[in-house]
Amino acid sequence: MKEQTTCVVIADGARAKFLTKSNRNLTPILATRHSIDDITIHQDKGASTPGRVSKGIATKGTHSYPTHSDWYHFKKEAFAVEIATILDNTVKNYDKLILIAAPAVLGCLRQHLSPNVFSKVVKEIDKDLTKIPLKKVINYV
Repeated sequence: MKEQTTCVVIADGARAKFLTKSNRNLTPILATRHSIDDITIHQDKGASTPGRVSKGIATKGTHSYPTHSDWYHFKKEAFAVEIATILDNTVKNYDKLILIAAPAVLGCLRQHLSPNVFSKVVKEIDKDLTKIPLKKVINYV
């Protein structure tokens, strides 16, 4: 019988590590992925909030600020989509999947996983372990 391959993804809003688990070892299978730069997002979407605009002399008032857009949440969600796409493209390479991510990123990642990938998820850990050495991460998986 073929030994089952377990893929481990450790992610936060800015970086993701793709690893395989064998016995008590974690081995990188892809280079660490980094999200796009904050500056690029602001250039793509425009300024964070426009200034006040006068309504005119007759009403003697001003518009209030529009609702604030959270660019960092947008960046994290876009990065979660990128991670989900990578997992979908490599779904044939693993039998089980363990997701370790910051809570907000894990929620976004769950929403964007395809049903085929989601069926392989055996464990989810809602912690940010991207900066922890792999020798300590193995204790969580």
